[in-house]
Amino acid sequence: MSKVTENQDLHDIVLNYTIFGRVSPNQKKEIIIELKKLGRTVAMTGDGVNDVLALKEADCSIAMANGSDATKNVSQLVLLDSKFSSMPKIVAEGRKTINNIQRSSSLFLVKTIYSTIFSLMFLLMQESYPFEPIQLTLISVITIGIPSFMLALEPNREKIQGNFLKNIISKAMPTALTDIIMVFCLTYIYKLRIYFI
Repeated sequence: MSKVTENQDLHDIVLNYTIFGRVSPNQKKEIIIELKKLGRTVAMTGDGVNDVLALKEADCSIAMANGSDATKNVSQLVLLDSKFSSMPKIVAEGRKTINNIQRSSSLFLVKTIYSTIFSLMFLLMQESYPFEPIQLTLISVITIGIPSFMLALEPNREKIQGNFLKNIISKAMPTALTDIIMVFCLTYIYKLRIYFI
């Protein structure tokens, strides 16, 4: 990078090269900015004050525990053992956490969707709500509480894909609609039974 002039376009350099030497703090920052412009998610590791600008600019900044205090303060993650060999475990734990939160969130969202639609539906129909509060508590424990607890502990190494909100809504909506249809049908059948008796 010492051969690169200030006016030279970094776009071609970043596209054509993967290893950079003798890079100034400002050039590190510029490389990260250029990679982000290309749509890349950029992680930066460092241990010295000369890495601070680049660490602040990166999507994910990782500092070494034996590095400078300034580096550790601006980083999102500090490797306490100062070993890169810990990174695969960190990535695996992050994937597990995010994927399991997505799955648990979709369970909670199912309840929110069907409760909201039920409330509006039975309000417009001028009928009483089909559940008592004590029944909702039991339903929540069985369908949300226990399963979400189990899902949070389950190992999951799948790569994180898509948008968090879209993922949970796409999983929650079919289940919520199925619940709504089933309860509506059961309520209607019960009404017919009373009418014919």
